Amino acid sequence: MITFWPRIASALALVLAAVGPCMAQDAPTGTALEIPKSELAKPEAPRFLFYKGQGYGSESQFNPLTSFITWSYDTLQVPDSFNDFDMSKRWATVRFDLQHPNNAIQRQGGWNEFVNRQIFPYKGGHADWVPNYSLHLLGGGMVYRKNAEWFEAHDVPFPWLTSAVLTTTAELLQETVEKTSTKPDDEIADVYLFRPLGMLLFRWDRFARFAADDLHLVEWNGQPMYEPDYLRPSGNRGRLTNVSQNFVVRPRVAGPDDARLFVYFGLTTLVGLSHPVSPSDSFSWGFGAAIQKAQDPTITHLSGGLFYDRNDSLLASLILNGTDDLKVRLNVYPGIVGTATWWSPGLYVGLGSHGKLSAGLTIRVLPVGYAKQQK
Repeated sequence: MITFWPRIASALALVLAAVGPCMAQDAPTGTALEIPKSELAKPEAPRFLFYKGQGYGSESQFNPLTSFITWSYDTLQVPDSFNDFDMSKRWATVRFDLQHPNNAIQRQGGWNEFVNRQIFPYKGGHADWVPNYSLHLLGGGMVYRKNAEWFEAHDVPFPWLTSAVLTTTAELLQETVEKTSTKPDDEIADVYLFRPLGMLLFRWDRFARFAADDLHLVEWNGQPMYEPDYLRPSGNRGRLTNVSQNFVVRPRVAGPDDARLFVYFGLTTLVGLSHPVSPSDSFSWGFGAAIQKAQDPTITHLSGGLFYDRNDSLLASLILNGTDDLKVRLNVYPGIVGTATWWSPGLYVGLGSHGKLSAGLTIRVLPVGYAKQQK
């Protein structure tokens, strides 16, 4: 089994590398693989740095509803630490801690410990501050601006205020999902400090442009699927699966064949290279680690991934040994078939550590698809 996954990864890398250039070429008019030239050449409005509105790939699925679902339920991909059971009781705990922040901080060791663990590890020994900066500050700030740009593009009144309300609500829901495992002061750091700072940072055009143009920051999320047969402890059935909020930075650095540094981060962190295969398409790969237990982010297992994108919109991804107890997680996004049409399908396939297969299907206009797991 040790040599099994490297062989699969190598074979799939060769397939993606071979298929990619073909996908990038102009297909005959009317074929399923055709990407309209207007989509490839559409100029970006100067005020929109993160919302691109492509009709293909992961970006074709973006809207405030899918963004809300993805952010709120992202941590469900670590089932040993998080779930969405008994949410009303957990929300009462989160609300109490937010209403009494000093009480929450004192219960966890006091202000010095709070600063050391959540903000700056001046005494060392903790890693809680890492996701605060990478996910809540950088990622959360970008998601806030991207939603505001979507609202502005669709002529929604008060787009920045509307986005602030939406993303803050999603943050509160995520804190509630996480409350089964998080410390009393975690929501204090996230809700009162890092998420608002991220909004302010990305409201600043100069920093937002640096993140978009120099860091090349984008989000490559999973395709949320609803699995109706999953049995919950309450006796009810149904759960969300394949939900994952992931971010990518690809700064331009010296490397072979114009390759860029590739950093993929979320609850799985991968580092590698991104290689252009055409003016619009790139193939990326990385190795790193996936979190096993959120109570200690240093407990991880080795993971790897292969990715194919067009104009920063993810067309296909393969994660090996990632989160959600999956040895293989494959996502194929809308645009491979039915380009720029409302029914363009997306596909999810997962292989669990115990050999169980799960699969799901979605269409471009739906925020959630349908999945089923092998019994």
